[in-house]
Amino acid sequence: MKVYISGMITSLKHDQYRKAFKNAVKYVEEQGHEAVDPSVLGTPEQHSWNYYMRKAIPQLCECDAIYMLEGYGNSRGALIEKNLAEQLDMVVMYESIEKLKDETELLND
Repeated sequence: MKVYISGMITSLKHDQYRKAFKNAVKYVEEQGHEAVDPSVLGTPEQHSWNYYMRKAIPQLCECDAIYMLEGYGNSRGALIEKNLAEQLDMVVMYESIEKLKDETELLND
């Protein structure tokens, strides 16, 4: 599956969101999927929010699923991406659920 990573960018510092997106890419790829990371399009200081959304939405539309990072509910862009993914009948995955599964597996080992 081709999986689009979605989460908060605009209100976070560059190193904060880049770390979150890089970790998500690693996780998605470890699961055997291809990750699409829109955070590599540039920084909020380089272009407007509208510019990035216009670049990111076509990337999302090429994917089979969307992976929602923790805190996505505080991001206007991530909420738009999630809504679009749902309307397109894409698989919606959540980082917080995956972390919970991983922690449960560790406790059961």
